[in-house]
This record gives sequence, structure tokens and C-alpha cells, in this order.
Amino acid sequence: MESILPILGIVFLLAFIANKLNKKEEKPENHHYDDVVADMYKSQDKEEVYQEQNADKPDTLGLMFDILNQLGCQPHSNEDGSLSVQYQGENFHMEFGGMYARVWDPMWAGVKADDPDMPKIRDAVNAANFNFGPTVVMTAPNEEGVIGFHSRRDIMLHPACPDNVPFVKAVLDSFFDAKEQVRNSFQQINAKQMEAQKNRRPVGFKTHSNNDE
Repeated sequence: MESILPILGIVFLLAFIANKLNKKEEKPENHHYDDVVADMYKSQDKEEVYQEQNADKPDTLGLMFDILNQLGCQPHSNEDGSLSVQYQGENFHMEFGGMYARVWDPMWAGVKADDPDMPKIRDAVNAANFNFGPTVVMTAPNEEGVIGFHSRRDIMLHPACPDNVPFVKAVLDSFFDAKEQVRNSFQQINAKQMEAQKNRRPVGFKTHSNNDE
């Protein structure tokens, strides 16, 4: 009996040590599981924060996309978050920021920088820009010395507005009016200058009337 006791003591000791070792091996797995769960909650928290932060931001691009489709256009979304669309044969480019959209009618005309009519053209553009509607922008000459003419207009869109479709149509139509205003202003300025030159008396010569004879 006395010889069995030491053996039982050794058996219990080995069992105790084995149990401790098993618990140590399980702890890292439990910690790893806890970390995964914690990361999942963190990801959910980040997603909720992102959704809350962007909940009030309007989808102006999506709204414009839908409006253009209703107008019978086929808009194209670009990787930079802009839209390209053709309307009445004209190519338009649209950029977005919040509830605002910046509509461009790019490079609808060009003229050489050394064109003798350039001063009159600049005056015509300036006169057209005093009107309501798009602003005409002249870019610096390119490598070929050509100055480009572009038109730009900033508008605000809201999904609750019932007149978005006719409003956007009127905005797009206004770009054609802006080009016509530049042409009309140039013709008027040119006509005035020609009339002024026609009525200008030659320097150094005296005009005679019938009474002088």
C-alpha cells in the first residue's frame, strides 16, 4: 500500500501539469478569437461612422444622371467623378461638389492669338459676359497659337425640386444663347468701328462745300 501512494502522487502531478499546459495552449486561441471579434466591431463602427458622415451628402451626380436620361441624353460617368454628355450636337462636361454642378461647354470655337480682330473679339466676349447665363472663358494659346473658347455655368440641384428636368434643359439651352451673344456683340462692335472709319475725315485735307464754289 505504501508503494502505491508515491505512484498515485506522480500520476496526479502529471495530470495537473498536463491540464495546465492545455490551458496555456488554449489561451492564445481565445485571445485570437477575441481580437477578430473586436476588429469586426471596429470595422462595423467605422462603416457606421462613414455612413453617418455621408448620410447628408447629396448624390448630385446621380441626380444629374437621371435628369439627363429623362431629357433623352446618354450621359457617361467618368472615373474622376464627372459626367460627359452630348446635347443638341454639343459635347458638355459636368463636375460636382455637394449640391452644386459646374457645367462646361468646352472648346466650342478657336481663334489665332495674332488674329487682327482679337481686340474686337475680346470686347465681344466681355459684353456677352455681362448678361445672365454662362460665362465665356478664353484660354491661353496652345502650342499652335490657338486661343480656345469655353463656356461655364454653376447651378444647384436638389432632389426635392419638382422642376429639375426643365431647369437643366433651360441651362443647357442657355449655352447656345451665350455663343450667339458673342457673335452678335462682335458684329455690332465691328459694324460701329467700320462706320466710325467711314465717317472719319482724312487728316490734312480740307473739305469744300457747295457754298465755297
